[in-house]
Amino acid sequence: MHFNRYYNKQISIDELDYITEENIQTSNINITSDKMYSEVHDYNDHMFEMQKKREIYVRDFWKVLIFNIIGYLLIFGFTFTFGSFDFIVSEKFSLFYKISKSIPFCLGTINIIYLAFFFLVFIKKKYEKKFSIGIMLLMIPVNICVVALIAFNIYFFKTLKEHHDAIKEDAGYPYFLPINMTFYNEEVMEKAKKSVKEYKFDDYKIDPDAEMGIPSLD
Repeated sequence: MHFNRYYNKQISIDELDYITEENIQTSNINITSDKMYSEVHDYNDHMFEMQKKREIYVRDFWKVLIFNIIGYLLIFGFTFTFGSFDFIVSEKFSLFYKISKSIPFCLGTINIIYLAFFFLVFIKKKYEKKFSIGIMLLMIPVNICVVALIAFNIYFFKTLKEHHDAIKEDAGYPYFLPINMTFYNEEVMEKAKKSVKEYKFDDYKIDPDAEMGIPSLD
């Protein structure tokens, strides 16, 4: 795991005077004042810093996810081999197997618990212990070997939650994209426009002495 405490600033949407939620979603804003430009410039600098924190969170997210996928495969595979163990040894590993004597029942229970675990923790991002660890505790009666997996996850999810908490309340979450700035002044452009009827022949006539016309021979 990697720690990233060097930059602790966060920006909420309520703190912004000119940038709106729509600007953040579209990553675009039209600048009409110096103060607006200053706010967007500072916001974009902040986004680059938050991207660094997000990279650390994403890297740790995938490490924890892959670790738990491997753990699931090991638990699943070990439970599947219960039938090849001596009957007494099998019962020592699983209370469910002792009661049901059914490998499919144990495997089905493991799948249901793990589906709930992956959905709530890695999709819904519920990193609190009641989700990340609490759900896995339900698997102990099915296969006591899951205790080793829980021990590692207590540390992993503590750090993962810390990194996610450091970015989830920020205005740019989850991707922290900088906002593109345009400088189109609609009022000035409207004043500069002419209708077709307003143009006269003199507007198109080229002066013979102009650079684009025929120079005078005098």
